[in-house]
Amino acid sequence: MKQWFRKAALCLALVFSVITLAACGSTNKETVQPLDPTIKGQLEKQAMQYAENSIYSLSEETIQEQIDYAYKIKDAITYNGLTNYKNDLDRLGAFVSVDNAEASKTEEGYQIVINSTFEKRALKLTLGINEMSGSTTEMTFEPIYSTPELMGDAAGNLVVGMGTVFAVLIFIAWIISLFKYISVFEKKMKDKKDAKAAQAAPKAAPAPAAAPAPKAPVAGDDTIQAVIAAAIAAYEADTEGAVSAEGFVPGPTLNNNLRVRPLRNRSFSAAAVETAVASAPVVTSVAPAAVTPAAAPAPKAAGTQGSIKVDAPMPGKILAVKKNVGDAVKSGDCILVLEAMKMENEIVAPQDGTVASINVSVGEAVESGSTLATLN
Repeated sequence: MKQWFRKAALCLALVFSVITLAACGSTNKETVQPLDPTIKGQLEKQAMQYAENSIYSLSEETIQEQIDYAYKIKDAITYNGLTNYKNDLDRLGAFVSVDNAEASKTEEGYQIVINSTFEKRALKLTLGINEMSGSTTEMTFEPIYSTPELMGDAAGNLVVGMGTVFAVLIFIAWIISLFKYISVFEKKMKDKKDAKAAQAAPKAAPAPAAAPAPKAPVAGDDTIQAVIAAAIAAYEADTEGAVSAEGFVPGPTLNNNLRVRPLRNRSFSAAAVETAVASAPVVTSVAPAAVTPAAAPAPKAAGTQGSIKVDAPMPGKILAVKKNVGDAVKSGDCILVLEAMKMENEIVAPQDGTVASINVSVGEAVESGSTLATLN
């Protein structure tokens, strides 16, 4: 029920708005005043003669000349009126007669409506004349169309308008259908860009093959026997006559804590021993292999700890120490160089002061937050 009342109120409001607009339109019309019959008759006669002799009987070329002249003197009323009349000539056909005229008084002067007959249809010409200057204030040509003609024009305009709307909608739909290709185009451009970047990037060099470990030299059996025989001969020469109660002759202690025991329990022919001794060099001593000591780490610069700490912002390795203990520094001066993520990072003084201590050395690996130096 409430919905029905709302619809009724809306319809009443719409009707009231239409009536109000119509009333406002009627108030805009010029007020028609009574006109003296003598003046009225003269105006109607003169207007009919002007329309027949100065407009309807002219050729298209003459009308065009008057249009050009009106444009030259900037007479917009005559220019627009004659231009509309010339455009309607095809629909009017040949001029037949001027039927009647009706003059009336307006606020500015006079208004005369002239009805004429043409070959195809009637024409209503409205002329406005200023009472003071006598100049033309209005010139309109209105062909009179029949109801079927008006309906045909309306239908044609409707078809043209709807066709235009449909054409615009089809064009918009076509534009929207192209949006799906935007992502495809963007993907192709991205792939092309990635391919160019991959071609421009240098190829990684292949890792060098690991060198084969050197094989330890293997001594032959003959060489080992000759060395043992020489060692026994040298031992026997140094310990001649020193025989223990058990018949065991101790050999000398070598530098590598090895002992050489003679092989008296095995039978060797004197010729074999002499041949081995003659063919092999005599070993007098065996020196231990030299061991290279590991390089000691570089000593850290000592100093008394200061009150201002300079910490490592990230893990890395110390590349260089730019300041020494006792050096005066200003805020922003480089104290150390820290290598991190393949970059050289300068560790600077946070404020003015004197270097109290350097807590790291070149080549040392540090963690994030480690104290690298202190200042006073």
